[in-house]
Amino acid sequence: MGSKTRSPSKQRRRIANASSFKRSKLINVRLSKDLQKKYHIKRMPVRTGDVVFVTAGDFVGTEGKVLGMDYKNQRAEIDGIAREKADKSKIIYPIHTSNMIIRRFGKMDKSRKAILERKAKKVVEIEAEDLAEEIDFEEEE
Repeated sequence: MGSKTRSPSKQRRRIANASSFKRSKLINVRLSKDLQKKYHIKRMPVRTGDVVFVTAGDFVGTEGKVLGMDYKNQRAEIDGIAREKADKSKIIYPIHTSNMIIRRFGKMDKSRKAILERKAKKVVEIEAEDLAEEIDFEEEE
């Protein structure tokens, strides 16, 4: 966010009071090493349908498809990551975007392709293996 302060409380306040435009910048997620080499960019906004790998926290090492995004709190709901409540029901546990890596892209539309080309500063051809559309995840019970 390009701030001039190092105070943690002021940093938290800036994130909490950020506009929706600045919040969209905060949901940038690192790409895997393969995607970084292929497309020459390091970070990209995460979207529903992307396949991500969790790198930190209780669910480290888990890979799953993004089911939904919480832009206010910078968190993603990922398939296969859930907590059990006291009454034995399961709830989806949201993961912060700083704790994940994008392994494969979800749906590739014009705006997403434009982001890739703008950041890479060249025309980009998206390969089929980098898209998550063909992959079906088994439902865990």
